[in-house]
Amino acid sequence: MRSTVKLVIRILTAVLAVLMLAVSAACDNRVKETGELPDDYVPEIRGKLKLSCINGIYSTEESQRGVKNWLNMFRNKHPDVTIETDFNINDYSPLIASKSLGDLFYITDGGLNAEDTLYQYAIVNEAMMPLDSYVEAYGIDLTDIYGGILNLGYVEGKLYFVGMDCGNITFTYDVDAMVEAGVLAPGEKIGNDWTWEDFKNICERLKLYDVDGTTLTQVGAAYRFTWQNMFTPFLYAYGGKWYDKENKRVNLDNENVRKGIREAIEVIDRRLVYPCDTRMSSAMRKEYGTIGEYRGCVFNITAAYASLASMVRNYAPGTEWDCAPFPLFPEAASPCGSLGFSVFSYTRNRDTAAALALSLLTEEGQYAIHSQIGGDVPLLKKLGEQDFWHLRGDGFDGKNYDCFTANYENYVPGQLGTCVPPEIANIIQDGITELFNSYCTGEASWEYHLTKMQEKANQMWESLYYK
Repeated sequence: MRSTVKLVIRILTAVLAVLMLAVSAACDNRVKETGELPDDYVPEIRGKLKLSCINGIYSTEESQRGVKNWLNMFRNKHPDVTIETDFNINDYSPLIASKSLGDLFYITDGGLNAEDTLYQYAIVNEAMMPLDSYVEAYGIDLTDIYGGILNLGYVEGKLYFVGMDCGNITFTYDVDAMVEAGVLAPGEKIGNDWTWEDFKNICERLKLYDVDGTTLTQVGAAYRFTWQNMFTPFLYAYGGKWYDKENKRVNLDNENVRKGIREAIEVIDRRLVYPCDTRMSSAMRKEYGTIGEYRGCVFNITAAYASLASMVRNYAPGTEWDCAPFPLFPEAASPCGSLGFSVFSYTRNRDTAAALALSLLTEEGQYAIHSQIGGDVPLLKKLGEQDFWHLRGDGFDGKNYDCFTANYENYVPGQLGTCVPPEIANIIQDGITELFNSYCTGEASWEYHLTKMQEKANQMWESLYYK
């Protein structure tokens, strides 16, 4: 009996070894694709594809609906193509190392976590295939795409990431509170061309205190200063050049950069906004009382259009609300971002993978993904002007959906990692968080933290073996 068991174990071990060898050989045989095509090359769109996505992004059938509609559109157009999806991946890193990631993989313009960026995936890990040659081969028209959104996909002059939506930071606001304060007349709304000075003036008029005269019961806006998407506009606000890739430096001591940061400090000092997710001293916390997002803040952050419907449920029933774009600085800087897909550099079907990714930049691809629940704001100007992507139903009609594509000529990347290497972006992000936490707890001046942040970032940049 024991000999039989041993024999079975040996056989199973041998079979497993053969399987592991076959898998290893299959991985080793994968060739890194550069995306470069010979002259007059004619791509073939056929065969199998696999689409990979980190879990939690499309966790429900409803959230997957837009993506699946896009994939069905592509299959219907190319019946010789089959597409497998995996929405439940924990970590891309081992799949990149083993060259077994899907032909397309979900990514955001800044990476997925604070530790990674497009630069990390495209240049350091060499996990993305450039798509420029395929843009030409497939005749993709890039002229109708919001320029700021398209530019998010470029790393060192090559297109590695294909965005699928036009994402920018906007606000919802309590119209009733605005009318009550006399800021708006009944029926009036915030215009899409409002400025940062308008924002401050309005917030001052909205500020209310309890009968004690010291405890706030209402402030103008909730603002997340420690989130880079809402901090980076201050770096550009007055024409400051906060980074220099040629000389590998960040210039946070530039006076125009500091002028923008002073604006952020000012609205906190004047209690025009509630600094969300920021540590506060006990005295400051007491002054804000029970104020929080959607609780005593007239303007509230809309981090993503796709979450608008759930976010406005935080307003009291019957509250009239609307949307407004990010207010314009003198050097207008509207923070933008995008979600999308990249082609894995070790794809086995580069022509078809590139065709699927780039179909996101076409009218039919954009309509397919954004005409469904789970869709977002189209990245083509002609579609942004249409209303098929607007929310429907009681309480959603007549809102200022134009704010989600307003001021697109002033878009700047919300993610630091789209501008500087990931190590530098992480230092600045951590430094920003510490700057505001320290300032609001009275531990140190913001100038001190800015200087330390710059020193640390520049020391790191000098030590990097790549730019």
